[in-house]
Amino acid sequence: MPYRSIVLLMIIMLLCINSYAQSCNSLSNTFRMNQNIHNVPLDEKEQDDLIERYSSMGYGGFTVNVNYNEYLTEKGMNAFKSFCDKAKANNLELWLYDEQGYPSGSAGGRVFLQNEAWEVKGIFKKDTIVQEGLLQYKILTGKLVKAYAINGSDTFDIRQFVDQNILNWEVPIGTWKIVVFSKNVLYDHFQVSLSPNAPREKLSAHYPSLMIPEVTQAFIKSTYEKYIDYFGEDLGEYFTSTFTDEPSLMAVSFFDESWSVIPWAAVLSETVFQKYGYRPENKLLELFEDKGSNGQKIRYQYFHTVGELISQNYFRTLKNWCAQHHLKSGGHLLLEETMMAHVPLYGDIFACFRQMDAPGIDVLSCIPENTPVHAPKLASSAAELTGASRVMCEPCPVADRRELDGKEPTTEQVRGFMNIQLAGGVTDFNNYLRLSNATPEEKKEFNEYVGRIAKHLRGGHTVADVALFYPVESLWTNFIPEPMQVTGWDSIRGGNEEAIKIEQSFRNTARMLYKNRWEYNIIDTKAIEDATIENGWFVHGNLKWKLVILPNVNTMSIAALEKLQNFVNDGGFLIAIGQTPINSTTNFPDQQIKTVSEKIFQSANAKHVKSISEIKSGNQFGQWLVPDLKVAKSDFPLRFTHRQINNEHVYFVFNDSNVALESAISLRDIKNAIIYDPKNGKSSTPEDKIVLNLNPYHGVIITAK
Repeated sequence: MPYRSIVLLMIIMLLCINSYAQSCNSLSNTFRMNQNIHNVPLDEKEQDDLIERYSSMGYGGFTVNVNYNEYLTEKGMNAFKSFCDKAKANNLELWLYDEQGYPSGSAGGRVFLQNEAWEVKGIFKKDTIVQEGLLQYKILTGKLVKAYAINGSDTFDIRQFVDQNILNWEVPIGTWKIVVFSKNVLYDHFQVSLSPNAPREKLSAHYPSLMIPEVTQAFIKSTYEKYIDYFGEDLGEYFTSTFTDEPSLMAVSFFDESWSVIPWAAVLSETVFQKYGYRPENKLLELFEDKGSNGQKIRYQYFHTVGELISQNYFRTLKNWCAQHHLKSGGHLLLEETMMAHVPLYGDIFACFRQMDAPGIDVLSCIPENTPVHAPKLASSAAELTGASRVMCEPCPVADRRELDGKEPTTEQVRGFMNIQLAGGVTDFNNYLRLSNATPEEKKEFNEYVGRIAKHLRGGHTVADVALFYPVESLWTNFIPEPMQVTGWDSIRGGNEEAIKIEQSFRNTARMLYKNRWEYNIIDTKAIEDATIENGWFVHGNLKWKLVILPNVNTMSIAALEKLQNFVNDGGFLIAIGQTPINSTTNFPDQQIKTVSEKIFQSANAKHVKSISEIKSGNQFGQWLVPDLKVAKSDFPLRFTHRQINNEHVYFVFNDSNVALESAISLRDIKNAIIYDPKNGKSSTPEDKIVLNLNPYHGVIITAK
């Protein structure tokens, strides 16, 4: 190449880098973190001070609602409107918190008080083993539904012996199992009665069932439409998104109990009857006790219906209303981290995420080692599959404050936590995190670090070779209701052992992918059924995967399994961990499913393993896939995410440890890379190979057009 051409090319590259750095350092507030403020000051001067304080620390805006002490009153609404006008004049982003203290859906008790028959309910089961003789057994309070005495194949209806919640029965010779079912509201022992920050002005803590369509309509009328009265029909002029906070069906106890419970509502009973021809109240032994074919079928139908009702009657209704008023519907759910909570709280949390424009999670520990890495992936994968562009996270380190004598983790630990969320697909942070260990200037720097990464990663789509299946149908069939208790912000104790195995397989596979640097999306049955197969790739819009993983899956639609068979036959790869599919969505088991499954795993492109360790020990991924990120020092805890935005590949690579790391890396889709440091906004181009020298919990953006 002539000397002049070389010089000209170098000048052009330097100009591009300079232009690129300038554009990167221009950081809109939409990419910065927001602070959650629930008691917006009524005083104008205090409002100004609040905006100035957070703006000076680099925050991009607020999640806000009418002051709890003047909730939805004329005084409160006028003050709130004034604050929002000031925030928008300062180009701050606003999210609209939709409740008077979590959980969302009750409008501070206003919905429940419109019709107390709407209160959220469940069906409870309590059982005991007894011997012959006179039995006096106190059953659970509530309305008695069924009572049985079981001895082997003999089952007797003993409701007639129950009087005022006491079972008086002369037990025949032998050993008998007494099983009693009752229907009652979900209040004591459940989240709704335990909310520590419930405003004193809240009219009622009792909570309505979100499966009932009239409940959501009443909630919208009580809250959302109040904002229209003051802000006008186009709420999108003020607010990016709503923030609905932990709405659920409540059916997980926060205490150690001797009983089990599942969500129930009259609309659920009627829907099951219309779809399947029976009332679930007449199938309670099958639902709660039967491990066999009939029980699996009843549970599948029941929890599938639960998922349909709450996702459509609550989440879809809010989404449609928000679309009419030009803002997104967003927020986070309860116990997103554990699938054992997904079933009794939502039926299918992925279906609920699909009905949100900005689905999200909360995380109650900001220590990186405590972070469930699959949780942000659940929300962001649902968003990508539906074309949603925003995913939120609510950092709220209450668990850390309990462990650290009221303090938060160090700022660098929080940075490591943020890295994991950003790599998991989070685009927006709505914080209870105070960064209490940082000075105002350090908070500003931290906001700029997060904002610069968020800016680079927003838009486009994940580049992932691997799809991890969300095995909710298999969980339904195995979810024999047993006593369960919330024991931590991300964990539940108790429950059926087979159901627990499914959740653990899913969760452990996600962590294995994260730690071994395999980028992935989580997909559900609908994603499989909607996908096409192109040259050995599973394609869903802009997303495509070469490998699909089934974690302990025993139940799958025939359409989905046949699509996987075609995928394998076309050159795609499939791994089943633990179980392989034997049930369809109608037959338990299903011979057609068994036959197709057997044929799939006869292929060299499909592998059935008993555990994740077999995948790692056999280097199965390495045999089938080309790593996207290679690290010279392979044991170093470098993690990454990879997106394609227009014609640009964007990698975020970060140090997931508390010690400095230096290592050469290579990226599959990068040539002529630009490396961007989000801490200081500077960019550089490596002369030859890429060598990263990263401080603890720091990362870099690497791009190429």
